[in-house]
Amino acid sequence: MRALRERAGLSVDQLAVLAGISPETVRRAERGRRPSGRVLVVLAQTLGTTVDDLAPVKGPLTLTQLRQRQGKTQRATAAEIGVSTQMVSRVEGGTYGVRDPARWAAAYQVSEEAWREAWERGREAKRQAIRKQQTQRN
Repeated sequence: MRALRERAGLSVDQLAVLAGISPETVRRAERGRRPSGRVLVVLAQTLGTTVDDLAPVKGPLTLTQLRQRQGKTQRATAAEIGVSTQMVSRVEGGTYGVRDPARWAAAYQVSEEAWREAWERGREAKRQAIRKQQTQRN
C-alpha cells in the first residue's frame, strides 16, 4: 500500500485526511495489519484502485471477507437481510445455516452458489479450529 500512496504523491497524513481516517490507521495498514472492510474501501477509493489490488486475498473468500470487501459491517448486512447482527456473526462463522440463501447472497452481492461456497469455507474453518483446540487439550 505504501507504494500506491507514494505513487499518488501523498504523505501518510495527506492520505489519512483524504480518506477520513487516522494517520496511525494508514501506518498500521502499511506495516501489514489488515484494516477493516470500511477502511479498505475508502483507502482504495482515495488511491484510485480496487480493494483487490490494495489487499489481495489468497484463495477463495469467506463470507466475512466478501462482506468486508464491500465495506459493510455486520450491522448493515443484518439490517439488509432483516436478521440480528448476532445471526450474521454466527452464519459467517459457520455455526448456523440459513433458510433463504438467495436473500443472503443478494446482501453479499454474489450468486447463491458463490454464497454457499463461501459459507462452507467458514464452516470448515470453524471445524478446523475446534479440532485444533481438541488436540491441544489432549
